[in-house]
Amino acid sequence: MSRIAVMGSAFNPPSLGHKDVVEQALKHCDQVWLVPAFRHAWGKSMAPYPQRCEMVKQFVEDIADPRVSLCAIEHEIASDKPVYSFDLLAALQTRIQPDDQLLLVIGPDNAAAFDKFYRASDIRQRWQLLVVKERISVRSTKIRTALQQHKSITGMTTPSVADFLATHPVYGGTTL
Repeated sequence: MSRIAVMGSAFNPPSLGHKDVVEQALKHCDQVWLVPAFRHAWGKSMAPYPQRCEMVKQFVEDIADPRVSLCAIEHEIASDKPVYSFDLLAALQTRIQPDDQLLLVIGPDNAAAFDKFYRASDIRQRWQLLVVKERISVRSTKIRTALQQHKSITGMTTPSVADFLATHPVYGGTTL
């Protein structure tokens, strides 16, 4: 039996805050699957999906732990509507072994508002929640703002993601 942490996020771009969440999840699970949102449930504007998937791929390579992987599935289950956590977990459930266990990774802000999630009670009945702490307050917004202002993003994301952003002006500016 494997315990698989499912970490859905915009990853717009991946940050060291995301990396800390991965490290926390690895203490409780055998694997961590990073799932970039195809269409955000709350309508957030995001960089194109293929670019965010590439950044997550680079992020995973920097983490260099075989238990962490990119799981680019949302484009397969998305239609014209957002993919909700319930839909994601249901789709992933069909792709794992019957005795494997999925855990939805959420932070304290989502834990406090979890009852507002689409089919929250169904999620609680079928899967487990893994609530992590926000120990590093480096958010994607901070990286995007720094790039737009041509400021350094050193110490905000992993080296390969920073290199990708330096050569792909996804957010309107580049500075390492």
